[in-house]
Amino acid sequence: MTTRFRLTFAALLIGSAIPGAGAAAAADLRLPAAPPPQAASVALLSWAGPYFGVQAGYLSGRSEISLPATGEFHFVDPKGAIVGATAGFSAQWGRIVAGLEGDVNFVGARATIDTGFAPTPAVTQLQSAVNWNSHLRGRIGYAFDRTLLFAAGGLAVAGVESKAFDNGIGAVASWSETRIGWSIGAGGEFRFAPQASVRLEYLYDNYGSKTLAAQTVGATTFGARESRLDTHTVRAGVYWRF
Repeated sequence: MTTRFRLTFAALLIGSAIPGAGAAAAADLRLPAAPPPQAASVALLSWAGPYFGVQAGYLSGRSEISLPATGEFHFVDPKGAIVGATAGFSAQWGRIVAGLEGDVNFVGARATIDTGFAPTPAVTQLQSAVNWNSHLRGRIGYAFDRTLLFAAGGLAVAGVESKAFDNGIGAVASWSETRIGWSIGAGGEFRFAPQASVRLEYLYDNYGSKTLAAQTVGATTFGARESRLDTHTVRAGVYWRF
């Protein structure tokens, strides 16, 4: 009798423990809670595609004229305003922006110096002018959303004019030529509208040295001379993308 009672009591204890164990096991099998959704990353502003713009600025040149026959040399440094237009195309890889662009500019840079002796130094003069310039440049930059910082370099071409005056007899020698050189520069661009931006940049153009042949005008002979030219330009522009 006692043995039967003990067996019945043990069975009751085991039976009451099984539902709790099942509940605990079910609790252990619950899937972990899903992580909170993350905000979608904001797409970068695109600088890719074709663009067109206009620019204006100031050019300061260093023009050295030297006469090998006498060892004489003079600095006739043209300075003046520029205005022009630019067209280009850019591609973009993440924040890296690269492309090719060309521009053409009208330039009003000119300088005249007196080279005569006292008391009439203006009896002889030299003049140097840059009438236009153009560039074909590669450009690479880094985009900070609406701001693009870039460097650029390539080909520079300019229409250059040099003159020598003998005002005593009214004789003028003139050398007009297209000079080819190289260009390097850097700047920044800011998108103030979805398709429009403003740019500020600096360009250095080097046209090297060129021999200007001797000229005889009437009874006056103007000897051969070397002309060396480089220019510094600061300009700002507005550009539209398509």
